[in-house]
Amino acid sequence: MRIIWTIVLACSVAIACAQEERINARKLYERGEEAFNNSRYTEALSLLNSCLQESPGYADAYFTRAATRERLKDLQGAHTDYNIYLDLKPNHPEALYSLSMLQYRLGMYPQAKENLLKLLKLPHGETTTIYFRTSPSPTGKNQITTAQSAIKPQIFNYLGLVETQEKNYKDAIVWLDSAIRLEDKEPDYYVNRGMAKEGIHDSTAISDYQKALLLNPEHSAALHNIAVLKRISGDKAAALDELEKAIESDSSMLYPYLERAYQRMEGGYYKGALEDYNKALEIYDKDAEIWMSRGIAKEKLNDFRGAYSDYTHALELNEKLEKAWLNRGNVLTKQAKYKEAIDDYTIALTFNPEYAYAYYNRAIAKQKLKLNAEACEDLKKSEQLGQSVSEKMKKEICKE
Repeated sequence: MRIIWTIVLACSVAIACAQEERINARKLYERGEEAFNNSRYTEALSLLNSCLQESPGYADAYFTRAATRERLKDLQGAHTDYNIYLDLKPNHPEALYSLSMLQYRLGMYPQAKENLLKLLKLPHGETTTIYFRTSPSPTGKNQITTAQSAIKPQIFNYLGLVETQEKNYKDAIVWLDSAIRLEDKEPDYYVNRGMAKEGIHDSTAISDYQKALLLNPEHSAALHNIAVLKRISGDKAAALDELEKAIESDSSMLYPYLERAYQRMEGGYYKGALEDYNKALEIYDKDAEIWMSRGIAKEKLNDFRGAYSDYTHALELNEKLEKAWLNRGNVLTKQAKYKEAIDDYTIALTFNPEYAYAYYNRAIAKQKLKLNAEACEDLKKSEQLGQSVSEKMKKEICKE
């Protein structure tokens, strides 16, 4: 009898402990959810971690932690949590929606497409989850949506964006046509279709951007894209005017600054281009091309130290950026640091063995160090690769 009571007591204790763990987990989750709803994301993450330590099978905690990690810019962690949640609750519309949006942001286009198509086939019930979404053609304007409100046009829109990223422009246009048929007052859809049309050189792309501006006269993406098309057509004054409007409409958008900087560089207004690149890097500083472009502007302004620093930063972000090695070598050459310049040109040639400019510029640096035989070899190689070499230079370096 004592054995039976001992077993019963042990079971009761185990049940009580399990219940206590569930109660603790629920309380931690509720506190974590409250912190999340009040934008205290670091606190929310800590509480949700504790909840899952108490109860690793607490499904809702994975969903809320995924959203928390997104806010904290831990996108890979969020991706993992959404997948765990969907393992526990397959076919959950809100989780599939959130996961597909995140996969689009991460550049996981085939996976995003698979989940979007799956989402289209699911029945849609009620939802209480609200998303504050930013347009994929960034206007900087947040819009409220849910996984169930206007879900089909949003899915069609993102399927169009995925196909555009995959360069399947005709398929993209079909999806975006569907989005517009269901919701014809959303300017983003017209902008996104315009970008897909540009991929197949469809001249009606500008009509889509103009339609977007009719719906929202301050739509910065539409203004930017029209500016680019006008610049390509040769109407530079009108292009700059559109860019000014785009920047005034949304000063947090990256691309108008880059486009205006490009146009200013072409026009020789290097100081203005530098100002635009400065602003662009305040918005986003993880793009090696932007650092390199600012370096070029600084080099044009004879700020060789600043240019060298920017080229170096570009290479820290992307060591295979051969043009940054070439440009840094050029800055070193201008400062009579020929040996260091030769090293940079050599690295550029490591990444691109047919880089004619690198051979040509390395020949000049070698000549400065009296390495005429090696300089002559580089000069001949650059000419073989298509670089124009004057007879005077050949005679000077190769002693012909």
